[in-house]
Amino acid sequence: MGKTNKLHAVVEAYVRKELLAHLPSTYLFHNVEHVTEVVDVVQKLVKRSELSSDEKEDLILAAWFHELGYIKQRKGHEKESAKLAKQFLAGKGYEAERIARIEQLILSTQADHEPADLSEKILFDARWSFLGRKRFFRKGRLLLLENEQVEGINYTQQERHKILLDLQLQTSFYTTWANDMYHARRIKNISSQRENFLKAQEKTIRRKTGKNFGRGIDTLYRITLRNHLNLSSIADGKANMIISINTLVLSILITAGTAGLSFEVEALASHFHIIAPIMVLMLSSLLAIIFAILSAIPKVEGATFVAEDVKQHKVSLLFFGNFLQLDKENYVDHLRELKKDQELLYDDLSRDLYNLGKVLKEKYRLLTIAYRIFMGGLICTVLVFVLAYFLS
Repeated sequence: MGKTNKLHAVVEAYVRKELLAHLPSTYLFHNVEHVTEVVDVVQKLVKRSELSSDEKEDLILAAWFHELGYIKQRKGHEKESAKLAKQFLAGKGYEAERIARIEQLILSTQADHEPADLSEKILFDARWSFLGRKRFFRKGRLLLLENEQVEGINYTQQERHKILLDLQLQTSFYTTWANDMYHARRIKNISSQRENFLKAQEKTIRRKTGKNFGRGIDTLYRITLRNHLNLSSIADGKANMIISINTLVLSILITAGTAGLSFEVEALASHFHIIAPIMVLMLSSLLAIIFAILSAIPKVEGATFVAEDVKQHKVSLLFFGNFLQLDKENYVDHLRELKKDQELLYDDLSRDLYNLGKVLKEKYRLLTIAYRIFMGGLICTVLVFVLAYFLS
């Protein structure tokens, strides 16, 4: 075994030992397996290049060391990797100039660095070669799972597929050799990943809009709206009944009173046991009619809002009292936007149902007052009549 191969073997043993001993188990992607794969690809690519033997050796050594800094820290691990490589190689008597070159190669793996020379481009392509291999989907899941475990991030299924798709689209190989080896598979992976993303997006929309439950959510809104309308119709019917009964009572009392009673003071005093309960009944009937009419009056005015509220979807335009405050074009644009986003559509329906519920609450509150006045008026009328009769 040559001197170079011996050094590679020593470095490999050292890196494997350090990663296995000190790398946290949460590092599911940046681990020994990944480093070994990167080194393997680097060795394949340098065979096709015209780099010198020293440059090839330095590049392979940089590939072994480039992830070692993870045993110290995640953020800025490249600098730690370069520092550990320098310490180890200096201890083996490696040339200072070549150590500096290895450090630079390791630092070139930083996210914001653009590969400057062929060695850096080869190392870059080797690191991202998994994008153009069958193992991409497995490695991608491990990468995201590592981010979740180490950084405490919780991705949705749609976010996972979006991140991997963006990674594929935004990362391309620099060397022709890497393109020859991995480009075709990378394009195929992009196509598959896009399908996965679209499926996840569809599932997210279905989950948000309740489509995963068949027509259950649509039925929920339909039944709730029908219940609101039925309750409103019942309230109007009860209000009409109160109005009809008390109007009839008032008519009879007024007719009978004006026909058979004299309004002279002496006459009123002599018929107080009759007039007192009649007045109580007339007053209670009038109040009951007033509250019943207030309950039955249609609510046509909408909420007060500005254009910004419409843009931020803070107001429901499904109620005619609201949407009539807009011109036709703005209203059509709003509905067009709702049709594009089912989540917004269902949110608007929810706001509309809530507003209908508030109208129903006020309607039944007034109706309850009307019925209580009507019932109290009847009771008071009887009590006053009995009391006035025995006192007269």
